[in-house]
Amino acid sequence: MPHAPMIDEKRYAELGLTDIARKVVAGERLSIEDGRRLYACPDVTAVGALAHFVRTRLHGDQAFYVVNRHINYTNVCVNACAFCAYQREKGQEGGFELSIAQALERLQSAPLPPREVHIVGGCHPDLPLSFFVELLGTVKREFPDAALKCFTAVEIAHFAKLEGVSTVEVLRILKDAGLEMLPGGGAEIFEPSVRRRICPRKSTAEEWLRIHGEAHELGLATNCTMLFGHLESIDDRLDHLDRLRRQQDVSVANGTDGFTCFIPLPFQTENSAIKVEQPLTGVDELRTIAISRLMLDNIPHIKAYWVMLTVKQAQAALFFGADDLDGTVVEEKIGHMAGATSEQGLSKSQLEAMIRGMGLTPVERDARFKPIARDARFKPVSKVEEAKAWTDAPSPSTLQGLLDAAAAGARLDFDTARALYRHADLHALGHAAHKVRLRKHPEPMVTYVVDRNINYSNVCVCACRFCAYFRAPGDKDCFVLSFEEIGKKIEETIALGGTQILMQGGHHPDLPLSWYEDMLAYIKDNYPIHVHAFSPPEIVHFAKMTGLPTREIIARLKAAGLDSIPGGGAEILVDEVRARVSPNKCPAGQWLAVMEEAHALGLRTTATMMFGHEEEEDDRLRHLFNVRESQDRTGGFTAFIPWTFQPENTNIAARQLTSVEYLRLLALSRLVLDNVDNLQVSWVTMGPKIAQAALYFGGNDFGSTMIEENVVRAAGVSFRLSRQEIDRLVLAAGFTPRQRRMNYTLVPQGGERDASGFAAGEGLA
Repeated sequence: MPHAPMIDEKRYAELGLTDIARKVVAGERLSIEDGRRLYACPDVTAVGALAHFVRTRLHGDQAFYVVNRHINYTNVCVNACAFCAYQREKGQEGGFELSIAQALERLQSAPLPPREVHIVGGCHPDLPLSFFVELLGTVKREFPDAALKCFTAVEIAHFAKLEGVSTVEVLRILKDAGLEMLPGGGAEIFEPSVRRRICPRKSTAEEWLRIHGEAHELGLATNCTMLFGHLESIDDRLDHLDRLRRQQDVSVANGTDGFTCFIPLPFQTENSAIKVEQPLTGVDELRTIAISRLMLDNIPHIKAYWVMLTVKQAQAALFFGADDLDGTVVEEKIGHMAGATSEQGLSKSQLEAMIRGMGLTPVERDARFKPIARDARFKPVSKVEEAKAWTDAPSPSTLQGLLDAAAAGARLDFDTARALYRHADLHALGHAAHKVRLRKHPEPMVTYVVDRNINYSNVCVCACRFCAYFRAPGDKDCFVLSFEEIGKKIEETIALGGTQILMQGGHHPDLPLSWYEDMLAYIKDNYPIHVHAFSPPEIVHFAKMTGLPTREIIARLKAAGLDSIPGGGAEILVDEVRARVSPNKCPAGQWLAVMEEAHALGLRTTATMMFGHEEEEDDRLRHLFNVRESQDRTGGFTAFIPWTFQPENTNIAARQLTSVEYLRLLALSRLVLDNVDNLQVSWVTMGPKIAQAALYFGGNDFGSTMIEENVVRAAGVSFRLSRQEIDRLVLAAGFTPRQRRMNYTLVPQGGERDASGFAAGEGLA
């Protein structure tokens, strides 16, 4: 279990944030100007580390969740907010209204009885208050143990207008019917000029805050939100947070229930009428969540609402100030109709497994954050506890010393790497990795390659248990691409500015070596493209088919046109693991030997690791040290690329690793592999938000545009990024994007020429 975080005073002194860090440690309130400075801080993980310090001080290693069910009773709404993709006019196609029986049926269909029922909808012009009174009573009778968290302040104001009564009276009537809490929706952004543009018919900020104050005085707890990333400024966000905490100050002073939780809601652009020039990125989301935790010193909980953030981003948010994942949800319409891409519904076991996977303690709660079943470990951490012994868990000060030494260039031994991997705080580990990255690459640049993955065949006799892509010989879905089909794909790649193709396939039992040589010759005769092809297991397969040594296979492929070798097929370079997950592939030693033979013949290669299947933590470390020792011998690896195993559609029943576990391994890789210059982030498996954050955890390369990718896609993961999207993500993270070649020389821009005298578009191979 990692230790509670420490505040690295030297780090904040270098950033000019010493005074803010001291305020955070002392528990003093931050000013709006402090918030501006945190938004301007170039290092998002420095802001995240402060927020994680506060989150840990408040809640220890606990991460909360609730078994809940969302019911959206109608999307018919009179407000017609410009940002909303959910709303329909009365009588408009796509509009719906649930009856009380239909709402109850949906609740009854949930996998578990809900502890919290979240009911919100549009401001329907005809549904009377009596409908909602009956709805609450019916749900409460059916689910007496569930807390009813229903109706935003905007809906309360609408009910009051329809009935001709005060909002206080509406709240009293609904409370008597069973209402226990108000959700925080409808706040959007409080700044009037923004509200006039995005939701002019909706309640004003003052009315929203007043209704929540009235609810608090009636003993109804409420949540609060902020919709960010549309037309608001940073100052608008900070003003919004300040107004929430001032309202909370009033509730606290009055001794009433107040805001239980704050939920930052990233604006979804896909289906909205509002088009923003710079859509939110993952770094901006995490920074805003962190600053929310730091500014809202009187609101106990910050929710990482996975529906709007994505599951992987919500996981990371638990280390950027958030302490709650919302819950099972089951079905959600408003965010998904706006463009949210998260899956629908998470089970209780999934939530608990992912929380434990991040080294945190799952705590099931009710709507007011009271634990359902108190765990013996449920206790706040108010101070950093010293560790017992080096072999168990080094003290925080010892760990920081080890990280400082590694960041300065000290080579890690196995035991030290294990201690850091198991026990170092995530932000401290990431910061040390980032310092190594900056030492190796002091220029503020992130590189990427424009290429295409061409799988020339999916026929394979290996039958690896982790692979969802291969087909056995004779299967109806088998294919082998013709040279002409391959050529067409290359033409499309070059037209998009591509400089290379990555070619891999299955271990086909019938294709002779001459077929591969002819394919390479065909490509080189017709296209100016770098061919990055044939992982070590493929090379070994060719050797078995021909009876030739692997070194001769590599030499013949090089002579035919092979330019470099990808690091695929490494999985975990530990034979005991390989025997379980890929028993028909070459052993670890042979994988490394093939790479070293390629290096000796003048070919550069990459190294990879697929982790999160049936290996142990120490197996991951052995993999890293095997790569490092091989690099010591040859120096031929240009980059290391770790990614997480994707279990869907495979024969391995493994929990999908969290984004936090990915970032942790990535950072450790940067510290261990002191002799491999480049560390590539994996947006293909982790998504663009986490890949962007990974640039602060040791990564300096964004990988490939992957104009085409099939293997990971077959395992149920599908992300796509264009050059323009990669450029935007890199720039938003604070770096300069540059296109590169396989050997990490930069592709010239405009009239530039590279070291070999080639201009843009020349010398691609």
